Amino acid sequence: MNKKPYKKNFTPSDDALIREQPVTGINLKVLATRLGRTPDTVMRRAHELGVSLVIGDEHDDVDPLLERLKRVHDDR
Repeated sequence: MNKKPYKKNFTPSDDALIREQPVTGINLKVLATRLGRTPDTVMRRAHELGVSLVIGDEHDDVDPLLERLKRVHDDR
């Protein structure tokens, strides 16, 4: 198998993505995949940063920011 090894240290940009997760609503599994981490590791790092992650499946396939932009522009 050709699996990518997980990263050892979080970068400042990784931390920024974790801090933005409650606003963007990106699914925890998707965020973990993008960061090359396990969901548990991302949750631990969020706890270290003092961030409460949104956990749920409501945003699996839909970008919530894009959906908000569409609603705003459709109302005009």
